[in-house]
Amino acid sequence: MKEPKVAVVIPAKNAEKTLEKAFISVFNQKTDEQIEVCIAVAPSEDSTLDVAKKIELNNENVTLVENPSGKTPAGLNLAIKNTQAPVIVRLDAHAELEEKYISTALETLEKTGAANVGGRQNPVGTSPFEKAVGLAISSRFGAGDAKFRTGGKAGEVDTVYLGVFDRSAIESVGLFDESLIRNQDAELNWRLRENGKKIWFQPELVASYKPRSTLRELAKQYYEYGKWRRHVVGSHPRSIKLRQLIPPLNALVFFLGIVLGIFWAPLLIFPALYMVGTFCATTAKSKTVKDFIYLLMIFPTIHFSWAAGFLKGVKN
Repeated sequence: MKEPKVAVVIPAKNAEKTLEKAFISVFNQKTDEQIEVCIAVAPSEDSTLDVAKKIELNNENVTLVENPSGKTPAGLNLAIKNTQAPVIVRLDAHAELEEKYISTALETLEKTGAANVGGRQNPVGTSPFEKAVGLAISSRFGAGDAKFRTGGKAGEVDTVYLGVFDRSAIESVGLFDESLIRNQDAELNWRLRENGKKIWFQPELVASYKPRSTLRELAKQYYEYGKWRRHVVGSHPRSIKLRQLIPPLNALVFFLGIVLGIFWAPLLIFPALYMVGTFCATTAKSKTVKDFIYLLMIFPTIHFSWAAGFLKGVKN
């Protein structure tokens, strides 16, 4: 067997229903390159470890490592250190790669000289609520203007979804920051860019993403996103983007407008403007009546949960 050109690293936790599908999407890649796979399994409440062991047993190119800390960046680093290929493909256990993902990524790395290339996040929901979440996070109103969510032309960006990395580049900056629970991708990409490396968005690269299934899960997810983004900004102040300031500013203006509007009614214009904006965005994105009902709840949940997390931050 020739030396692998590509290593796919998969951090897995509570993924018994999706891990095998993620692996099959690697197995089905249309590429002539040899691929090695390392699955890093965190302590789970289901049989994720058993699924991973079965995959390892049936495939000679697969290695399984256990990630006792349970943290995603720790699992990623363990998997990277247990592979040797010069190109690293990150794949989440709840995601799937389109069949030309790796071949297109390799071409893009060679053509652009980038340290990391990535493409579009394709939300794939099964329930009406999950589908509505997919509509929300792929809109500018819902989750900002990041190209991996909204699409756009190929070019340099600040961060990408998942990522296909040049091993030497990420090893030179120290791999993923294991102190982070969320935002480890954006933080690593910031360090790469600070060291003169290029992060490249290529729209032909498409990987699926499974949206959260309930409003509570969604609120928790975006609360953690906001909280750990605040932590990253504290470590790298110049990494802050305008789109990341809008949710906390909106939340402050919204709630101050409601409270102070009791004493001076014209201030109620600020929460009213947000509600009108939410209604318009909901109308524009809805495909069904269920979409409309769900989006009226989903948009504020994303915005205010992220804002609450960012304003609170991480306790040191």
